[in-house]
Amino acid sequence: MNSYRNILITALLTLGTFGIVLYTSCKSKCGSTTCQNGGTCSSNKCICPTGYSGNSCQTGWSDIFIGTYNCSRSDCSLATAGATKWVSAITKNANNSGFTVNISNFDNSNSTVAAIIDSFHKITISPTTGAYGVEANGIDSAGKITMTFTTSTPSGSGGYTCKMTMVKQ
Repeated sequence: MNSYRNILITALLTLGTFGIVLYTSCKSKCGSTTCQNGGTCSSNKCICPTGYSGNSCQTGWSDIFIGTYNCSRSDCSLATAGATKWVSAITKNANNSGFTVNISNFDNSNSTVAAIIDSFHKITISPTTGAYGVEANGIDSAGKITMTFTTSTPSGSGGYTCKMTMVKQ
């Protein structure tokens, strides 16, 4: 019975030592920082994949945009139907790569559009969503996004151009 006990204790001590060495060696690759979100270590610095930033790649480019917004439109090229003030939300896209988001109730349309955020925090909406020429220069320190967009087809038939302001609640 004592020999089984000694074998078990020796095996546990060996596994524990191996685990500590493995954990310490993995963690020391970037000093005391562990790279997140697929980041890799080079010369004790995390190299972040597209869509992430920070010392350990912990921050998605889209993170500052996530939230609920009070929205309004102005400077429209045509009179538009519906309210000129509404609420929209920006959420992480299901395939979130750190730089893709969904904007719900875009232009008070009850439609959700997908958008891409770049490393300079510019928002670009895909033309396949029915909104064209959409680019916003990011979010300011007060939580405000301003963008100009054109609706309908790229040829412009039946569409209009407006300025939309989104202020984070």
